[in-house]
Amino acid sequence: MDTFIAVVFDNDDAAFKGADALRDLHRDGDIIVYSAAVIGKDANGKVSIKKSADEGPIGTAFGMMIGAMVGVMAGPAAVASGAVAAGTVAAAQAAAVGTAAGSLTGATFGMFRDLYEAGIDADTLDAVSIELLPGKSAVVAAIDEAWTAPLDVKMEAAGGTVFRKARIEVIDEQIERDIAATEAEMRALEEEWDAADEAMRASIKSKVDAAKKKLGDSTERALQRLEKLDMEFEARQAALDEQITNAAGDAKAKFEKRKAEVQKEYAERSAKLKEARKLAGEALS
Repeated sequence: MDTFIAVVFDNDDAAFKGADALRDLHRDGDIIVYSAAVIGKDANGKVSIKKSADEGPIGTAFGMMIGAMVGVMAGPAAVASGAVAAGTVAAAQAAAVGTAAGSLTGATFGMFRDLYEAGIDADTLDAVSIELLPGKSAVVAAIDEAWTAPLDVKMEAAGGTVFRKARIEVIDEQIERDIAATEAEMRALEEEWDAADEAMRASIKSKVDAAKKKLGDSTERALQRLEKLDMEFEARQAALDEQITNAAGDAKAKFEKRKAEVQKEYAERSAKLKEARKLAGEALS
């Protein structure tokens, strides 16, 4: 299962040892580590990245997610209110709305959007933030695990507290819904146009133009998602092939099963996005 994990340790040294243990699990074929980083919270409650994420298609996306995670957990509004230092992301959201609405329209909204697109919710961030007290550090990673026991046993033995969240690609469904809704809006406007007199058509035309722009934007987003999906699929397939080659017995069978699941998920997601783009193109023609 494609999973986001955060393992909180008492200090930097323990976290770096935890990161080494994570690489050992990958090397031994127990899990697949797509990308990982180490973050920490200092005595003043400031969260920072101690070791950046790996490179590559998945590493780049994961790096953006970690940057957003750090920003949300200790952004300007949250730090000013003391909410994140106290350990609650939900409170930070509320504080940001109440005390820095202007900033929410820019960078803060962008960070929450990045986390939303990565399938990481506020409850998960809350749980990590509460455990990540000043002076503590955490290993955060995007992984695929056929079973949870190897990671839990290894990390708990190293003194870590494990948090995990199955990642869900919610943005694909959002794009599909946006295109379907805008297409329906355009059909309704066409009916209004046919029934309207000349005086009313000027107003309707401005709405049609706005709907077409919205549809064009959604079509571009769908294309960008398809390109990203293709790159991440290839990276996941390469990582799975490596683990299948190195694994044996039950572990090999589980990774082979996971590879088939990833291929099926990719085919389904790709087909839906392509169909959405096709419908949008037809509506714009």
